[in-house]
Amino acid sequence: MKINLNDYTWEEAKDLADLDPVILLPLGAFEQHGKHLPLKVDEFMVNKIAIESANKSLVKNVKTVVAPVIWTGYSPHHMDFAGTISIKDETLTNLIIDIVESLVKNKLERILIINGHGGNIAILKNVGQKLKYDKNIYIATSSYWDFAMKEINDWRKSELGGINHACEMETSLMLHIEENIVKKNKIEDNPLKRSPYTGVDLLLGGPVGVSASFKELSPHGVIGSPSLATKERGSQLFDVITDKISNFICDFSTWKKPLNGKNDK
Repeated sequence: MKINLNDYTWEEAKDLADLDPVILLPLGAFEQHGKHLPLKVDEFMVNKIAIESANKSLVKNVKTVVAPVIWTGYSPHHMDFAGTISIKDETLTNLIIDIVESLVKNKLERILIINGHGGNIAILKNVGQKLKYDKNIYIATSSYWDFAMKEINDWRKSELGGINHACEMETSLMLHIEENIVKKNKIEDNPLKRSPYTGVDLLLGGPVGVSASFKELSPHGVIGSPSLATKERGSQLFDVITDKISNFICDFSTWKKPLNGKNDK
C-alpha cells in the first residue's frame, strides 16, 4: 500500500476508498524560525511526522494514507520577519473545508488533520465544528505535540519558557530530520518571561489570551532554549511522537465509520 495519496492514480484512489483507510492531512505554516532554522520548518516537520506515523500504522496492518501537506497557514504574528507567507483565517478555513469536502466526495472519509503550527489551532477547532454542524462531515483534529505532552515534559531539559518557537523541541527535531540545514552557529536562546496568566510555554498555556507579534517578544524570532537541542534527543522525541500518533491512528481506524454528508438519523 502506498503512503502518499499523490502517488495514486485516480483508478487506484477509487479502489482505495473501499478499504476505508485513515487519511492524514498535515497542516503546516511557512514562517520565520529564528536565524538558525529555515522557513519551511512547520510544513516540513508535520509532513515527515505524518509519513512516519502512517508507516508505523501500516506495519500494524492499519491502512493509512497521507494527503498532500497544506504548506502555509495563519502566521500574521510572524510577518515582521522576512520570508513569512501567511494567509487569512477565512482563507485557511475555506481551504481546509474544500480539501476535506473533496476527500469525502471521493469516499475517503476517515480523516485526521495533524497540525504543526500554533497559530492554526483556534482556526482548526472552528473548522472541525463548521464541518460537523454546517456540512455534517465528521473529522478528527490535533497538533502533533498534543499526543505526547507528558513525554515531552519528561524529555525536556529547559525550564518553562524554553519550549515555544524555534526552541529546544523544534530544533532537536530538525537536527534529527535534516541536520545539515540547521545553522548551529546562529542559535540564540530567548526563553519567554511574562505573566503566567498569558502562557509562557507549549506545555503551560495560560488562562488569558493575549495577541502579540513575535517582534514584540523576540528580536531574532526565537522563543525558547534551542541551545539545549541535540540530534540524538530529536531522534528520541520523533520516535515517541510518531509512536503516539500511530497508536491513535490504530484506535481511530476502529471507530464507527463516518456517515459524512449523509443523514445519520
